[in-house]
Amino acid sequence: MTATATIPGLYYNFVRTPAQSAALRSDIAGFIGRTTRGPVGVPMRVEGWREYMSLFGGLSSDASTPYGVKSYFANLATTAYIVRLLGEGSVASTGSWKVSDIDPVTHKPGWNWPGESGLTALSYSIVASSPGAWANRTSIGIRYWAKGSSGKPEMEFEIAPPNEEIELLSGISPASLVEDVNARSQYLQISADPLPAGVSSTDLTPPAANPGARYLEWTGISLSGGATVPPSQDDYLNAVQSAGDQVDIALTCCPDLYCEPNLNSDQMHEVIESLLVQADALHDREVILDVPPDQSDPISAVAWASGLRKSIHDEKTLRGGAVYYPRVRVQDPLGGTSSPLRCIPCSGAVLGVISRLDVQLGPYATPANAQIYEVFDLSKPLNAKEQTAIYQGGLNLLKCSPSNGLLVWGGRVLGVESEATGMLGGFLAHRRLIQVLVRAIRRVAEPLVFETNGPQLWLALVRGITSVLLEAYRAGALKGATPDEAFLVKCDQTNNPQENIDNGLCFCDIQVAPAAPMEFITLRVAVSNPGKLEVFES
Repeated sequence: MTATATIPGLYYNFVRTPAQSAALRSDIAGFIGRTTRGPVGVPMRVEGWREYMSLFGGLSSDASTPYGVKSYFANLATTAYIVRLLGEGSVASTGSWKVSDIDPVTHKPGWNWPGESGLTALSYSIVASSPGAWANRTSIGIRYWAKGSSGKPEMEFEIAPPNEEIELLSGISPASLVEDVNARSQYLQISADPLPAGVSSTDLTPPAANPGARYLEWTGISLSGGATVPPSQDDYLNAVQSAGDQVDIALTCCPDLYCEPNLNSDQMHEVIESLLVQADALHDREVILDVPPDQSDPISAVAWASGLRKSIHDEKTLRGGAVYYPRVRVQDPLGGTSSPLRCIPCSGAVLGVISRLDVQLGPYATPANAQIYEVFDLSKPLNAKEQTAIYQGGLNLLKCSPSNGLLVWGGRVLGVESEATGMLGGFLAHRRLIQVLVRAIRRVAEPLVFETNGPQLWLALVRGITSVLLEAYRAGALKGATPDEAFLVKCDQTNNPQENIDNGLCFCDIQVAPAAPMEFITLRVAVSNPGKLEVFES
């Protein structure tokens, strides 16, 4: 927003700093799903809920993604990427603005032509800024002053889409109408229609004796014809690929996946598998999965997760995802007094918690035993037996604590049963430690491509990666009495023989000993013979 100086004083000019890629940031989530409006199929960066609404609109009764994004930012996350999904055949709403009629006698613009305005067309085509039915019934009011606040001709557009904030574009110069409106409006774009046959641009300039109306107002202009088609499997797969190309994204979810009318269960499974395969191939992100709403009871949820493991046989692929359960209830302004709460997938809120802890404690902190903000209840209460079944089934619980409210109560990834522990999956904190290391290696190594493969290059790699591991060690993410016991970074002539150097290859071996999160605490209470109470914690 820019303040125009009119009298001496202090004025502010706000300019957003251009977003820059941060290779080591691991707190940024990517949402793939349906939104009210906005660019389609392209990852768009948003900084907070207000910027999301400006670009993608507000909440929608037909989509869970906006609610998930709102929960994400409500849990103190700061940045997200949104990939809007829309099916083929979706079209944008359109409308038309007739400035003036042609006088049938003179073949010149009629009495309501703003003669001195500098407008270059008798009519303008209007189209919504993005496809979908969201802009249908958008009302547009247009006003013209021959002498505005600047002393020159000015126009004003008042644009009111349904369920959106009114947009007021003031101080528009008629001579640059198309450029000004298209640059400033978040709701629509306009273009000048060709002049009718027999009318030239000189006919639009009245004689000095008849300068035209001093004030005009056009009402009753509206948009219609917009259509929204649900996305297909290909739309989802293309969006997954598009999100994978965005290096900033470290966490991914698809809140609307299980509610798409054009997808069957097999197609949904293929989308999930594509997300997990991509995460495994890139080594720098994690997928947070929701349980399908038709599998909402604990037994069905465990069976669904078990079926997912059996269908994806590669354990490495499975570790690219984590499942959280159950769904949650959030405030729904669209539900009115009769339905003030809405049940939505929990992935958005969980991603917000992970992002918040990432900033506060580091990406290697287990995202568990942390409060969930702005969530009012779980979709269903779980007794102790059901909670045990969910945990043993390899899903991560959300639970209600009498003193702390709703908490994330699990930090394990998908995976097969470990022979050593008998537990399903591994720790999410360990996976995210590896992902941060991959990001650190890329940041250090990419500028060194084509450098001389020798001791100087090896030292640069070791130094950059060691700095990240030292930070993790000091944060308690690695075990060992000293850093030497916690990790090893090796890049020298022993793992880079002359043969590799001649082939343009450089290898850096990294070994880490991640500290296992504590999941069980046992308190042993004993009463001794003299009646002394003793408590032993293990």
